[in-house]
Order: sequence, then structure tokens, then C-alpha cells
Amino acid sequence: DGVLIENMFDIPYLHRRDLGPEVVACMARICTEVRSLLPSYIPCGLQILAGGNREALAVSKACSLQFIRAEGFVFSHIADEGLIEASAGELLRYRKAIDAEDVLVFTDIKKKH
Repeated sequence: DGVLIENMFDIPYLHRRDLGPEVVACMARICTEVRSLLPSYIPCGLQILAGGNREALAVSKACSLQFIRAEGFVFSHIADEGLIEASAGELLRYRKAIDAEDVLVFTDIKKKH
């Protein structure tokens, strides 16, 4: 069991390249509040739509979350927002660079919808 925080209904979703700092800042604020309300034994994670895997990893590290859900990790796909490129290499290198290897990455192998 665990809690997944997601910017569901923040529509229309923006492609990762168009995500502004306001999305990351709001998600960080929300994650901080949710994490503070949960007992420490309940894992909490984040997904930032659409394809904001690096952003989710940064917020998760900053807010002491345990995992992210990564969209488009292995395979690229076409979504409503455009091309979501595979991000495995980039994301795992970034995770190491920000010392977030304790943040688990749960992935969608294929597109979830």
C-alpha cells in the first residue's frame, strides 16, 4: 500500500518541455503537506503529467518521497501532448546526479492508456 500524488485534472496537460516552474512549485507544496499528514511507514510517491519524470524525481527528493511513477521510461509513445520520449537513461543519470538513488522509480513499460 502507498499513496501516489499526481497532477490529475491539471488539464490540458502540458508536455514536459512546457512544464513551468509553477507546476513544480505547486507539486512540491502539495507533496510536503501530504507527506506531513501520513505516518512514516506509508510510502508516498509522485507522478507529474505529462512525462515530467525528472521534475517528479526532483520534487520527490526535496520532499522525502519514496518513489515516482515514470511515464515513457522504456518506450516512446504519442500522447495527446505530443511525443513522450523514452527517458530511462536520462532519468537514471539524473537520479544519481542529485543523489536521489533512494527514490524508487516505478515505470510504465508501455503507455498506460
